[in-house]
Amino acid sequence: MSKIGILVASSNNNLKLANKLKNIADELNVQTELINLVDLNLPLYNTIEEEKNGIPSNAKDLAQKILSLKAFIIVAPEYNGVMPAVLNNAMSWTSRATENWRDAFNEKLVGLATHSGGGGTKVLQAMRIQFQHLGANILARELLTTYEKPLNEDSAKNMIEQLDKLSKK
Repeated sequence: MSKIGILVASSNNNLKLANKLKNIADELNVQTELINLVDLNLPLYNTIEEEKNGIPSNAKDLAQKILSLKAFIIVAPEYNGVMPAVLNNAMSWTSRATENWRDAFNEKLVGLATHSGGGGTKVLQAMRIQFQHLGANILARELLTTYEKPLNEDSAKNMIEQLDKLSKK
């Protein structure tokens, strides 16, 4: 059985969205693993930090989890028109904790989701650019919720079913 990783870069509304996606996946009998990047409390990546202290063990653990999965839903809020620093930082550490910087996401399947108070389209674009650059295959369907626009559960089910089906090939 395949498992979908749900990487969430929030402790608030996007975490609620990630948990809702996990519940929908459970209803569909699709196994998931929710990984809250905020909880990892990774130091800010820079080469001096890496040279001085090496790659943190929690970054190595994250990289191993990501390497073991074939499909993901990335859930992140929009901060100033782009993704939050916690997501970019976790991807920076992950790229350093693998043999080749693209190993973690190369040829992986990725769905994108956000809950945003400011529109959300820009963070979806930014995540699409980043994860395509890392070699991922991004689903065309995206999930965007706001305070006025709740989750379209049919779209969420479709995304989860696509990721599940494609990750079993």
